[in-house]
Amino acid sequence: MLVLVASVGRAGDEQQGYFEQSVALEGEQKYSEALETLNKITGPRAHDYIVELRRGWLSYLLGDYDGAIAAYRQATRLNSQSIEAKLGLMLPQLAASKWADAERTGLAVTRLDPGNYLANSRLAYVYYSQARYPDAAEYYALVLKSYPGDIEMRSGYAWSLFMQQRREAARIEFKKILAVSPSHQAALKGLKLCP
Repeated sequence: MLVLVASVGRAGDEQQGYFEQSVALEGEQKYSEALETLNKITGPRAHDYIVELRRGWLSYLLGDYDGAIAAYRQATRLNSQSIEAKLGLMLPQLAASKWADAERTGLAVTRLDPGNYLANSRLAYVYYSQARYPDAAEYYALVLKSYPGDIEMRSGYAWSLFMQQRREAARIEFKKILAVSPSHQAALKGLKLCP
């Protein structure tokens, strides 16, 4: 009986070690090995929230966007209030240009956390990528309220204005960027295109 308990204990310890080994392998940029090691976790823990979250991340890093989406969706099913799982889900959705899905996911985050930087900035990108420039400008402006020094968000805002033919407003924003970052290529290009 003691032998059985000891062997079960060792198997449990080995199971615990797979997660840590996976993290270490990721640190060495061995993403395939990290995922293979993570997938050695068996039993009920194989589909714990944290394991699914990690599986989604590693699948995303490997360019397996469908696998990443499936894992992140499972993590959100396991914890419907998880902002981190939803933000993770947005990554493969964006990478796969699944704009409608990314929009739904981003809006789900903003219902839980209206000022979330990542959700709002990614929603701005989603709208810009779909040529929905008024919506993009709205979300870039929302981010800039809390992060007025974010040059990349200001650049997105300026380009959203430019694409709406709001050239004077865009020019002002491009100049704000160039005042602090004179070699910012997107702002230089934008300013040249404004009258």
